[in-house]
Amino acid sequence: MTNILKNPFAPRQYGQLVKVTERVYLFRNIVNSSIIIGDKGVAIIDTQVNQTMARRLLQAVRTLTDKPILYAINTHYHWDHTNGNTIFHQAGATVVAREMTKDFMVNRAPRQEAFLRSRGFTLGDAPFLPQQTFTYETELDLGNQHLHLVHLGKAETDDATAIRIPAEECIVSGDTVMTGSFPIFGQPVMNEGLMANHDWMNTIQELRTYNPKHVLPGHGPLAHDAEIDLLLQIEAYFLTEVRKRVEQGMSLNTLLAEMEANLPAWIRDIAEVWGTPRYAILRVYRGLIDDPEPGWQHLKPSAIPTTDAESLRQRTQELANLEAYRETAEEVAEGNDFGLAIAILKTATEKYPNLPDAWTAYANLLTQASRTVSSVLEKGDFFAEAKNALDIALELEPDHAPAHLLRGYNHILSAYRNGDDTKTGLESIYKALVTGIQGTHLAQAYFSIGIAHRVNGDETLAKEAFAKAIAADARFMPAQLANMA
Repeated sequence: MTNILKNPFAPRQYGQLVKVTERVYLFRNIVNSSIIIGDKGVAIIDTQVNQTMARRLLQAVRTLTDKPILYAINTHYHWDHTNGNTIFHQAGATVVAREMTKDFMVNRAPRQEAFLRSRGFTLGDAPFLPQQTFTYETELDLGNQHLHLVHLGKAETDDATAIRIPAEECIVSGDTVMTGSFPIFGQPVMNEGLMANHDWMNTIQELRTYNPKHVLPGHGPLAHDAEIDLLLQIEAYFLTEVRKRVEQGMSLNTLLAEMEANLPAWIRDIAEVWGTPRYAILRVYRGLIDDPEPGWQHLKPSAIPTTDAESLRQRTQELANLEAYRETAEEVAEGNDFGLAIAILKTATEKYPNLPDAWTAYANLLTQASRTVSSVLEKGDFFAEAKNALDIALELEPDHAPAHLLRGYNHILSAYRNGDDTKTGLESIYKALVTGIQGTHLAQAYFSIGIAHRVNGDETLAKEAFAKAIAADARFMPAQLANMA
């Protein structure tokens, strides 16, 4: 872990087994899975964010036991918890979930899929649907290891299932409990999650009545009293503070500005991976107002920074060509004024709408600026705008190498972060290579190929690609860093 923190392109470990008891393990990743072992076989609870990670999870199970995998259980319908169902079905498991979860996997899929794709996620085929369903609760037996699947109430989703493992004094909570970073309080395109009626808090309290020794959360490290108390404290804070301001008649913009400027230190100090305080404010606000839209994404201000019209006019009034716009934006970005830099290149796309280079330069800057925010979902504002710009560039010129290169680069770095399949990204990189690129572009292409090999666990091929990147442009620092790892 220390090496990853020092070098952003070092080899990564995708998933880590945490022993909870002799027969219960937590598979820690961007989303958690749980492994429960009985005398007759194994149950997997939540099947990972993508099929590549599901295969890694399956490999991890096989380091623990060769017993058959009897069940793959989904705690709720969200794609990041169901995307590996196919892999475990193929391994012989029966996929189990609430009837409501199966319904939501079909009927809520289009909005969920569109949202996740807009955040830069590569999803693949729809998750395999549950084969065995229940309404509120059911029992499964792994052989001297009984599982009690129960709906304790609404939480992040309306269909939340908890899995009690009485013999181990454990509960697998799904996203009813999240730890280690600021929680995501509901999918932005659905009207569920942290609602003003305290349903989620009541569900957590119901979970606590079983007095579990360990709670295996949907995201983050194992949860015990301190972690659960913090989650309840966060929820109570936002439910109280947002309601108070809504009742005072504040507009959303005023409410956001005031609350974000006055967040207590204990909130500000929580790491952001998925959720953010702004997302929490918007979720609670949406539940308190009359709005026909099914979620709150339409209420969210973009995370892409902006600038004032006069600053933009002063920096662009004498720019005579696209290269001048690009150089000026680069200079401004070096001073960390990404709002002005982005506005300069957005203006360039308006002045030169038929030049694919203008759209590609704009997309490239958006990609750079996405690193200024920590939340995966907030980064999606940048990725969605960049994707649109690259689509336009490739409509104008289908063989435009820089656009193919940037598309592949972005996809492969996303795969590197999430442990996903690199195939689509490599296809874009190879399209750029066959059209003929040189210098820094060639270095970026070979660097991307090297990272793809690193994701796939082939360090020999990765190092060969990094060496080619450095030979193409020794100043391309990402390749230098990757090669040092």
